[in-house]
Amino acid sequence: MTDDLPIQSSFLDEEPLWEEGGDLPGALEALFVATGEVLDLPRLQELTGIHEGPLRQAIEKLGERLTAPRGIRLIEVGGGWRLATAPHYANLVAKLVTTLRSGRLTPAQIETLAIVAYRQPVTVPEINELRGVTSAANQVKSLLERELIIPAGRKPVVGRPMTYVTTQKFLLHFGLRNLQDLPRLADFGEGNIEAQALAQLEPALPEGSMFEGLDDVVEDVPDDKQGLDS
Repeated sequence: MTDDLPIQSSFLDEEPLWEEGGDLPGALEALFVATGEVLDLPRLQELTGIHEGPLRQAIEKLGERLTAPRGIRLIEVGGGWRLATAPHYANLVAKLVTTLRSGRLTPAQIETLAIVAYRQPVTVPEINELRGVTSAANQVKSLLERELIIPAGRKPVVGRPMTYVTTQKFLLHFGLRNLQDLPRLADFGEGNIEAQALAQLEPALPEGSMFEGLDDVVEDVPDDKQGLDS
């Protein structure tokens, strides 16, 4: 049994992957496989001890390797990169899926999340006004539980209501690299354009899945039942 070594020490002292004969793209692929999550440049630099330039070159090379007929691909999302299944195997992968994430976002949640995404930081009263409802507290609570939004401090107005912003998990859910990748509202018509734009990005359920046709509707409820600022 070998002694446990810090990742950086192993990379720097035993495997000079940036030198001739090394395989930095392969090493990065191993890291992405091991984490299953987004790794950004600062984290990759921390793990490998390698500067930004060579890392970007290795990421580009890894992306070139992971093309058809490979079953995985490297995608840029949420301010970093992660591995994902290749689209041309989507039907096969869908057969393996027996359960999906805890339900798709409901129309009310999409409306609420869209307002936060396009107008952040935003408060619950502002969301209520824009949606034309008595209370969006139930939707805000659900989005907080799913870690798609987080509190961002109190607004310096009467009552000091809490403001909310989107998270990296929001970017991952919709496959966005950053907020600048959100659809342009000018491309949509009248009415609830923020929700229309965000709904366009909501990942679809696989055809023939147990959730196909699911009509999951969450009713608005009063603030005093949710414990959120109004």
